[in-house]
Amino acid sequence: MPDSAFPDSSASPGRAWLHTWGLSLLLVPLCGYLLWAYATGTYTVFDTASLIIHEAGHVFFAPFGWTLRILGGSLFQLILPGLFVFSFLRHAYTPGTQLSLVWWGQNALNVSTYAADAQERALPLITNDPATHDWWQLLRAADLLAYDDVVGACFLALAILAFGLALLVPRVPI
Repeated sequence: MPDSAFPDSSASPGRAWLHTWGLSLLLVPLCGYLLWAYATGTYTVFDTASLIIHEAGHVFFAPFGWTLRILGGSLFQLILPGLFVFSFLRHAYTPGTQLSLVWWGQNALNVSTYAADAQERALPLITNDPATHDWWQLLRAADLLAYDDVVGACFLALAILAFGLALLVPRVPI
């Protein structure tokens, strides 16, 4: 007896379409919600998880010098879900790839917000000390503080790209 979870030649076209695109349909409102939260500055439970990963990145990258220690928080936010994307792609597991891309995109939104805040330093920090703002320190040291909005916009573009890829993964043979 064929496994009903996978479409075959006897499956209806509608059922096969739903099997292929169902997760994408479920992810559309999640991506929309994450973009809405980003646009309105709404803090979500996803941001709390990202903060934990961010702070772990500082600890993980601390032995590698000042720059990587400071950058490590944002870097780890992108590396960790990126490893999941890579692993699921490697094993051709589409649902895992889609969910990991959304997770990566959410973290990119988070990094975008943080980077774009470098000049203003208005975001609340764990330390309550604006001098510990990672992106302020990094961009100031590189004499690029005036470009914090550009850096933030680049991460925003990457997040939107990740969301788009997550929704379109079923269309791409992996």
